[in-house]
Amino acid sequence: MPEAKLSKITLIMPRNEASEAISKVSALEWFHPIKQDSKYHNPDIADLLLRAQKIFQSIDDIIRTLPISPDVGIMETMFKNVPKFDTTFTVESIEDLVNKLEVESKPIIDEISNLIKEYDECTKSLDENVTLMEAIKVVSNINLQLDKLNSLKHFYASMFIVENNNLEEIVRSLEGITTIKIQLNEVNTALIVIGIKSESERIIKILRSFDKQPFSIPSNLPQVPSEAYTILNNRVEELKRKKLELEESISKIKANTRAKLISLHEASRVTKDILDVMRKPSGTKNFAIIQGYIPSSMEHEFRKLSNKWIFISEEIGKEEHDIPILLNNSKYINTFEVVTETQGIPNHKEMDPTPFIAFVWPVFYGLMFGDLGHGLLLFLLGMLFKVKGLGNLKRWGVLVAASGIGASVAGLGTGEFFGFHIEEVAILHSIFLPLIDAHIIGIMSVSELTFEQVAKVLEISIAVGIGHISLAFILKIIKEFREGNKIGAGMIAIPTLIMYGSVVSLILAAIGAGYDVIGMFGVTERVHNEPVPWITPIAGSWATVEVVAKASVPVLVACMAIMIIGHMKEEKRLEREGKHEAGAGMIGVIMEVVLIKLTEMLSNTISYSRIAIMLLVHVILLITVNHGFEGLMEGGNAGGAIAMIVGGNIGIMMIEGLIVYIQTIRLHLYEWFPKWYHGEGMQFRKILPKMIYSSIIWKNKE
Repeated sequence: MPEAKLSKITLIMPRNEASEAISKVSALEWFHPIKQDSKYHNPDIADLLLRAQKIFQSIDDIIRTLPISPDVGIMETMFKNVPKFDTTFTVESIEDLVNKLEVESKPIIDEISNLIKEYDECTKSLDENVTLMEAIKVVSNINLQLDKLNSLKHFYASMFIVENNNLEEIVRSLEGITTIKIQLNEVNTALIVIGIKSESERIIKILRSFDKQPFSIPSNLPQVPSEAYTILNNRVEELKRKKLELEESISKIKANTRAKLISLHEASRVTKDILDVMRKPSGTKNFAIIQGYIPSSMEHEFRKLSNKWIFISEEIGKEEHDIPILLNNSKYINTFEVVTETQGIPNHKEMDPTPFIAFVWPVFYGLMFGDLGHGLLLFLLGMLFKVKGLGNLKRWGVLVAASGIGASVAGLGTGEFFGFHIEEVAILHSIFLPLIDAHIIGIMSVSELTFEQVAKVLEISIAVGIGHISLAFILKIIKEFREGNKIGAGMIAIPTLIMYGSVVSLILAAIGAGYDVIGMFGVTERVHNEPVPWITPIAGSWATVEVVAKASVPVLVACMAIMIIGHMKEEKRLEREGKHEAGAGMIGVIMEVVLIKLTEMLSNTISYSRIAIMLLVHVILLITVNHGFEGLMEGGNAGGAIAMIVGGNIGIMMIEGLIVYIQTIRLHLYEWFPKWYHGEGMQFRKILPKMIYSSIIWKNKE
């Protein structure tokens, strides 16, 4: 498998030089640290980590508050100019990096934080003044000095705002007390209540029973409601203008500093993570030990660190566990590691499925999305992501482009270009004339939706499925041999592959016999000497339906018997190794092999018919759109026809493209991976990961 050879290295240095060692291994990047926890404390590293965390948290808070997406998304890549990220930190050590992050981030953080603080204060003040203004607005036509009411020496006087429907009841309750009514509007009335001082508690108690409090104006405002309302109204307008100006300032600084903020956010996160992993090197009070894995090819570069420290290198045997996996695929195949990662990274004894996925993925996607025009557009979309995208979007761009190439090639097979026949489009006819004459164009055509066409694409999809499932069984055999499990390989994995071949042979024999399942075994008067699809053309004319059917049954039964014995032996082996889990015994094994295994093989194979079904759905949708286009054109509605053809194709590409992606993933996750792959490996992670929006250049990198 394309797996890089790793070495385990150990660095021993004085504890006060641990931060320098961290800087050097970070500069070399290809170092997978073994996270350690020590009772010994390194104050310098702890201080750097605290500072890095503070920088990251400050920037992260700003990004969340503004808000700013910390990544450049798909829509921005497609329709906008991607910001230029050119922040480079040229540093000598990890401490130097933290210092530079502080220096470069502080002015931006301070400026934006002050703006946000001012904006929040303005918003809060505006809300308070609007609330107060709305309250005073009700009595804004009253020119009464309210504070004079409360300054009477021998009388209690206050104003209350009451609802008109409660007014008369309140006045009756205040019998014997002077009340003055000032109509405010259709809903409210200002009720001025005047009584002697000894009546004040009774007045307040009565009004409280109606949930009313004396109306008052804050002391910092004129006590005349009309004057207070005018001042508040002016103040609110001024605050609104100020808020708008602050919003414009924030939007402007957001646009101007976005690229810088994202760069600083990434760099501070990476710095924080490095220090967090390496913050407590193991060892003794005076000496620190740093351990990790490196590619063996880089051992010479790491040995240069031993000029002043002790350097120990150990080779890693494949029988060892809990060591990282560094896949070493080519640039194109590496793209499809995102699919492998959905199931997990392979361990040392498993084959890397990525090279197989890199070949199979475009085939599956192309067969389900077979249209030359759509495939070309998908390819261009992928190249757009590849050229303009950043980080993982570039990898996804290659995957999308590969899917587009697959769809384009399959489109030649179906003979379709945006749902139109390639042969009927003059320009395309002349370009692909040699392929048309060779009857390659349209070899998988389903445009007429005849029984023969549908049957042909179903046969192709099932054939592809048989090949894909057989590959999984072969990889299972290889895996068992790699792990040294001869019983699992010889008595389970190999018989499983042969058993599957027998099941497929019986299915093909039944098709050749016209589905005369009983008669094909020669138990009726009719003799089935018909050829078996796929088998007879390869094996020769002797491989008739009856011969294949009769030969497949004993092979199938023999495989089942061997597998049953193999499973029992495997259970005993696991029990000896202490790995055995309680099962259903012999009965359970027989049920699994005879019923479950057989049913799975049939259902898994039939599941690949979704390839043909998705192609048929794709074609039917295009036919519907094209018929609508032709109908509108015949009716003289050219604008509607153009909208139909453009909008319809865009809609089909968006919906079908996503569904086909899901189905392609599904065929791998549910039909292929479970048969042979566990994906329980640990991925090799560089101490300094690949950075997208910023970069670190280490001075005097040795």
